[in-house]
Amino acid sequence: VDRHVIVRAVEDGAAVAARIIPLAWTPEVGVNLGYALPGATSLADVCALEGRIIRVGERLQATGPARFGASRHVARIILTAMRYDPRFRSAINLKYREKNRTRLKKMGFVVGTFAREREPRGASTMERGTEQAIRRLGRVPDVIADRGSVGKEAMIRILGEEPADVLRKVRRIVRGA
Repeated sequence: VDRHVIVRAVEDGAAVAARIIPLAWTPEVGVNLGYALPGATSLADVCALEGRIIRVGERLQATGPARFGASRHVARIILTAMRYDPRFRSAINLKYREKNRTRLKKMGFVVGTFAREREPRGASTMERGTEQAIRRLGRVPDVIADRGSVGKEAMIRILGEEPADVLRKVRRIVRGA
């Protein structure tokens, strides 16, 4: 797979995400979209925005170019998911809202969860939490949610095969919000 195709998919996907994600779904830390090379095994194999998709006034805007190795957070989620199902090569993060968790399940999404407060010191939350959610379900879910912890924002991550797949799920999720 051509690396330029991956970069372009992330940049195009980020532009779409900035248009379709409501401000209420935007975490304080911003939104990032990642897309891994087939067979990815390291952070350098995952392309994401060097900046994030952030709130600028009353709208969202993608900041910074897409590049490989730009995100540890979203990359760890994708790499962990790929160890269980190599088709899941893309992910995006959104703000967690309690009322949406039941809605997601009613919409037919497979939702996994993990608790951040049980985190051992020095562990990668994204790797460990993603793995916990997958193992508990016995498969890679569409959505992995956590309620956050002290100093850690509550978040959902939407997983898919490619950015277009992830954004289809995002559209369905935010439509009724």
